[in-house]
Amino acid sequence: MSIDQAVETIVTLRPDPVVQDDPELHATPRAAKEAAVITPIPEPPVLVKRQRRWLLPVAIGVAGVIASGTLGGVLWSTIGQRDAARHQLGTTQQTLATTRGELTAARADAATRKVTSDYVRLVTGEGGQAVADYGTFAACNSFGQCRTAAQQTLTDLQGFQTQRAAATVPAGLTNADGALRDGLSAAIAAVQELITGADNDDVGKVNDGAKKLDAAFLSIGKAEAAVGAGSS
Repeated sequence: MSIDQAVETIVTLRPDPVVQDDPELHATPRAAKEAAVITPIPEPPVLVKRQRRWLLPVAIGVAGVIASGTLGGVLWSTIGQRDAARHQLGTTQQTLATTRGELTAARADAATRKVTSDYVRLVTGEGGQAVADYGTFAACNSFGQCRTAAQQTLTDLQGFQTQRAAATVPAGLTNADGALRDGLSAAIAAVQELITGADNDDVGKVNDGAKKLDAAFLSIGKAEAAVGAGSS
């Protein structure tokens, strides 16, 4: 130990540690200071786990193979289903076309049947009334009864002819309708002659009109029979 007279305290002097000769120790204080400032303190190395870059392409390749196989199967299945659906659609369209044709034919047939039914109903109703009038006229016993019956027969025959002319005649009943038309015209003319003879006390005209009326009703009956045969 050494005693410094200027200092009242006692300082213990330690011996300098033994150091190896280092060139840096011989550097100037400024250089040492700059080195101390500039030289960074090395950090402990950090271990970085190296990635195996070959794994990613392989994984992608395997996924691509699997995906391509799966997608290929799905695509093939979809194409097959689409072709089957397209075939089914074509078959359905053909069936619909056939059904549409059948419906059109059925509608036309129904329309024809309706026309025939309406015409037959007209002939049956009006013809029946004319025959009833003719029977009343044939059974009369006095001038008044016969005159009234003849007039009623004429009115109903004329109405029958008017409705027949306005009706739609089925194609298969054209000939029967023509015969009916002629029979009604003859009956109308016969009743008119009979009424004229009765009103003028002309027995000849009354008898001639009655004969013509009988023949006309016979023609009407034949025409109505033809209508019934043609509509069945």
